[in-house]
Amino acid sequence: MSIFKYKYGQYSSDQISATKQIIRKQIYFLLLYVDPKTKDRYINTDVIKAFNCIQTKLGGLNSLLREQPVLVNVMSLLEAALIEYQKFNDTDSEKNLFDFNKYRKLILDAGNEILKLEDSNLSDEDIQTIKSIMIYKEV
Repeated sequence: MSIFKYKYGQYSSDQISATKQIIRKQIYFLLLYVDPKTKDRYINTDVIKAFNCIQTKLGGLNSLLREQPVLVNVMSLLEAALIEYQKFNDTDSEKNLFDFNKYRKLILDAGNEILKLEDSNLSDEDIQTIKSIMIYKEV
């Protein structure tokens, strides 16, 4: 198990893996809010607040994991899903163009992309730089 330091302490790669799984489940839960088979159970849920909560967590994770490009993709997919969701409750029948299949695909893709995040906050390039500095100081 690797330990990684950040400005408030340290965390392990196992903690990051567990956090990714939790966020992934939260992302997938966004499907239940609008699925025709389950949406009635969640009538009092503020879906926009749920989206915002997930995106805030991802913003913090972005800082901890050294702003990995894959996180931009996750955030973009979630933002596209939110835009699609906002069509869901549109009372104007001409504007109600909500596409559940599109929404579902965006959510599933975001959940899959979250697993691509590296657990480490050091890239291979960072590790090589550190090694070269250590070798330099030893000489």
